[in-house]
Amino acid sequence: MSTAAPAPRLDAVAGALTRAEARFVVIGGFAVIAHRHVRATRDIDLLIPDDERNDRKVIAALSSLNGVRASDRRPLADDLLIGAAHLRALTDGGLVDIVREGVAPLDFETVVSNAVRADYGGGAFLVAGLASIVGFKRLANRPVDRQDLEALAAIHGELPVDPIPGLDG
Repeated sequence: MSTAAPAPRLDAVAGALTRAEARFVVIGGFAVIAHRHVRATRDIDLLIPDDERNDRKVIAALSSLNGVRASDRRPLADDLLIGAAHLRALTDGGLVDIVREGVAPLDFETVVSNAVRADYGGGAFLVAGLASIVGFKRLANRPVDRQDLEALAAIHGELPVDPIPGLDG
């Protein structure tokens, strides 16, 4: 793999994770795209549960795509994800940001319960539903997140807003 990140390939990453039987939900730019706001994205953002067994499956899947930690090109190993809140990996399928679940409504089970199913040919996987996307975007609150929320509101009308602890009183 070259030092530059290849274009993100959700089909390759989701396929590897599905084959490894890892639990994940697509969040971030690809989730926004799935909800009809087509825009560029540089990485693949995934939410995972707080589950050591699943962490091992995620590492195995990303390793099958020649994954390394993006910050220092260290080969992926279980200790880079187990107990960690975040891992950014460079893979043959592009940059992948693994994010550990938070508290409700951004916990894994709530996000899963609101998710939609997708399949790019490598097996079915979950993509965050609109309410979860809104929550993640409100929490991050970067300019791109505010732009995504405006675009999604223009497409879908009033967006669902679930209160987020620490953000909404």
